[in-house]
Amino acid sequence: MDYKREPITNENLLRIIDNIRALGIDMISEANSGHPGIVLGAAPIIGTLYTNHIKVRQDDPNWINRDRFVMSAGHGSALLYSTLFMAGYEIPFEEIKNFRKLGSLTPGHPEYGVTNGVDISTGPLGQGIASAVGMALSERFLRNYFGEKIIDHYTYVLCGDGDLMEGISYEATSLAGHLNLNKLIVLYDSNDVTLDGELKTSFEEDIKTRFESIGWNYIKVENGEDTILLDLAIKEAKSSLTKPTIIEIKTVIGKYSENEGTCKVHGSPLSVEDINKIKEKLNLRPIPFAISLETQSLMKEEIYDRNSKAYRDWKEEVEKLDDKYKNDLALLDNTKPVRIQEIDYTFPEDGKDSTRNVSGKVINSIAKTYPFLMGGSADVSKSSMARITETENFGLINPRGRNINFGIREHAMGAIANGMALSGLTPFVSTFFAFSDYLKPALRMSALMNLPVIYVFSHDSISVGEDGPTHQPIEQLASLRALPNFDTYRPADANETIGAYKAALELRRPSAIVLGRNKVTIEESTSSSNVVKGAYIVKKELNDLEAIIITSGEELDLTMKVYNNLIEKGYGIRIVSMPSMERFEAMDLEYQNQILPKNIKTFVVEASASLSWYKYVKDKSYMFTIDEFGASGPKDKVFEKYGFTVEHIQKVIEEKLNEK
Repeated sequence: MDYKREPITNENLLRIIDNIRALGIDMISEANSGHPGIVLGAAPIIGTLYTNHIKVRQDDPNWINRDRFVMSAGHGSALLYSTLFMAGYEIPFEEIKNFRKLGSLTPGHPEYGVTNGVDISTGPLGQGIASAVGMALSERFLRNYFGEKIIDHYTYVLCGDGDLMEGISYEATSLAGHLNLNKLIVLYDSNDVTLDGELKTSFEEDIKTRFESIGWNYIKVENGEDTILLDLAIKEAKSSLTKPTIIEIKTVIGKYSENEGTCKVHGSPLSVEDINKIKEKLNLRPIPFAISLETQSLMKEEIYDRNSKAYRDWKEEVEKLDDKYKNDLALLDNTKPVRIQEIDYTFPEDGKDSTRNVSGKVINSIAKTYPFLMGGSADVSKSSMARITETENFGLINPRGRNINFGIREHAMGAIANGMALSGLTPFVSTFFAFSDYLKPALRMSALMNLPVIYVFSHDSISVGEDGPTHQPIEQLASLRALPNFDTYRPADANETIGAYKAALELRRPSAIVLGRNKVTIEESTSSSNVVKGAYIVKKELNDLEAIIITSGEELDLTMKVYNNLIEKGYGIRIVSMPSMERFEAMDLEYQNQILPKNIKTFVVEASASLSWYKYVKDKSYMFTIDEFGASGPKDKVFEKYGFTVEHIQKVIEEKLNEK
């Protein structure tokens, strides 16, 4: 039915909020773990938002045109779960009681894909607000692609002081202001308390001045218990045409508890006596999990009825779309493979190209046929080549531009990409490989949520030469390879670079493509189709197999020369290119043993840390790797200094093969 009745009364809204509070603190008490302070203090914020404003459909929680809600203060998960349960999302009551228990649908921090109504995993503070910028950015792009009858929604964030203290939040909100993302609304739970004590001991910024200086609207609600003022503030924020808005809401942490307003109520469960006293103050029954079913129905029906016409109208508009746009809308399901049949790449006459240069051409080729590839770099696109040349920069004036100038904001760039992926886009983001550590927390969240973000890292080893050790990655490959649910590709040449992009798009997994700056020979024996297998034989042995040399990236050039010399001497040598250790280890044992048979002396040539290679070799003496920082100088001199020469590698291998 259409929503025709008057909005809910403030009296009923307050009843909803108090039931959210009671349910949240009961969850924490049952688990004997959690954060009751935010539940009691911020319930009016989230209760008002969900009851009166947010556009969602409880029976279609993944509706593409829903408003997004980001609990950036992820420790407030009990507040979110109790709100979603009261709002009528499909969360079994037993799962509310199982809060923070192993295997429950209500984990300690919100997890994307686990709980209905949870739009993002928001573990470390600052990640959520930064990813919300990606959601708001995606909304504008998609609204202008499909039209506002198909895509038109807000992104709301509930954040705390901790989110705003983390550096990533400044990076991200600065970019949001620059891009005029007016449909981004941040609700700031401003309670003047952190876990360690009063906020003023560590943070005294003028939030109004800070946000207005970076292009935001600022609204203040002095009393966070005043739902009428909260409602008006959200309405005002929604009316902004050119700027994102932050609403600073003064709240009392742990409201109504015996330790209200202090850090004591931040992260420790309340006593049973305290809980009963709180419920008495709220005129609720002092019985665990005894919410008012009447109040729950009231909230559920209010949200459902208020949004029913918008949902039905949207369905009708989708049916009016022509086949092209219907097909494109289906592409926003980014769990489905993207299959690129042809890559437009012309092989150079001299047979040499750098993998970073190939990567740029591949990105542009993919972008011609796949409209939702979008991204940019942290101000290094001229070096990493990660740019779509046939489109403009994304912004207020050109909302259909597919290049994002992230500026020098690596950490925010990664988190913004996560928000974009959660909105159905396929983002690529780029920086120098040595700087990948700046965005590692966001990269980890990509892996945790299984988001198809493509991280394009260039300048992949000490071979960058003169830039020196600050720009020469050493441990970064081992670090990425240690990350669960993440694929790292280090292609050797153009063929493997093409294969890396195809694999990333078809598998739809979080991936890094690690690229070199130097031109390398494009080998006839390398294969784009074999990259998805992780490793394959690039040069076969001509005599009985005596040794295998595993290599990756531009070191294949070096290894091929070693191979040719050893073959001339009659040795039975095999070269295995391993662009992706993770993909190789995902293959069955039969394939692994075919490529790397047991009891054969195996060597590794890779200009990075040795840590991830021990599983393939007898000991470190079989590895040509580097476990110290590099040095500034010409590439060949740097390689020579650290033993990456044909002469040295050949000599060691021969010695090992001739050992008795």
